[in-house]
Amino acid sequence: MGIDVHGLEEKFDAVGYGIFIPVFFVSSGMTLDIAGIARNPMRLFVFFILLLVIRGLPSLPIYRKALPLRQRIEMTFITATAMPLLVALAEIGLRDGKMLPANAAAIAGAGVLSVLVFPAAATALARKGRAQAAPEEAAAGTAEQVPRARHPADGLMPWHR
Repeated sequence: MGIDVHGLEEKFDAVGYGIFIPVFFVSSGMTLDIAGIARNPMRLFVFFILLLVIRGLPSLPIYRKALPLRQRIEMTFITATAMPLLVALAEIGLRDGKMLPANAAAIAGAGVLSVLVFPAAATALARKGRAQAAPEEAAAGTAEQVPRARHPADGLMPWHR
């Protein structure tokens, strides 16, 4: 069609990342049952580990021929990150009476924890990998300039700096 939508796409990204996503995170944090998590913190950690095992670990064998181990581990952390879905499922489960309030709080808390921990871990691994690869490539004279993918949140989150 030949219609340039790049400018419109950037505006939608700005509205989404600047307004809607922060509002979602703030409202999710306001409804988080901290007292329920504090009564049984082990439940939160079990769901947190289950997120990593169930959502993240399958990427290790699936991409074993396509990516090196370090990148697969980074992908494991990124794919295990989940908050919106967990908050929605917990809310639906509570509303329908199918989920215990303690489980709903722990699932939502695990989602919040995954958003805080997993991307930071993946970014730390990526930085470590780049730092280790740079001297080797410089010594071999094969340092290739690969453009970084642009993401609307680049530079906004602490782990992107």
